[in-house]
Amino acid sequence: MSATRTASERPDTYDMIAVHNAFRSHFRALPGLIAAVTPGDRVRAQRLIAFLDELGTGLHHHHTGEDELVWPILLERAPADAALVLRMEEQHTRITELTERAHRDGAEFATTADPSIRDRLAETARALADALDEHMAEEERCLLPVVEAVMTATEWQALGERGREHMPKNRQLVFLGFILQGVPDTHRRNLLAEMPLPARLAWRVLGRRVFAKEYREIYHADPEW
Repeated sequence: MSATRTASERPDTYDMIAVHNAFRSHFRALPGLIAAVTPGDRVRAQRLIAFLDELGTGLHHHHTGEDELVWPILLERAPADAALVLRMEEQHTRITELTERAHRDGAEFATTADPSIRDRLAETARALADALDEHMAEEERCLLPVVEAVMTATEWQALGERGREHMPKNRQLVFLGFILQGVPDTHRRNLLAEMPLPARLAWRVLGRRVFAKEYREIYHADPEW
């Protein structure tokens, strides 16, 4: 690595792991949820495809933010790790291809709830979940230590700010729920403590209830905390 930062300047990359956990959990669940849809049940199909599309859009913005704000810095400051960064880019391309295929199959499935399309979509969703697992595990194991060594906290925070800018305001509390639900209690408390007071109050007063309603619609179960 060609550059390092002092401890006070280094970013806390756990927020990335928290986001990854949310994506992991729900992309892993979708193949089974889709495969269980009764033939002709377009209401259920449409609900799951709306969730798949929203997750896919969120994942697209997440990866685009890395492409634009993280990879160029790492290539400049950590040239010894260039092969790793390029592998991350290649994995993004593969994940994008699978996501686009899932969106195409999902649009058809939402209209027809046809079992042959359902099964094809479930297979694509399974391949997407597997590709994400591989990518996120390697990113956390190999790339986040590079980020912590060569990026500043301010540069890292810009990635989170970009993600929030691309999320519709009326969906932010719901997505916060998906993130908080996927981390241990200690980390959940820390993540909430770092949020502005109005955001914490919004989550306690409204967000948790709205999130639980959506979770039940998708999973037909209450969220576990």
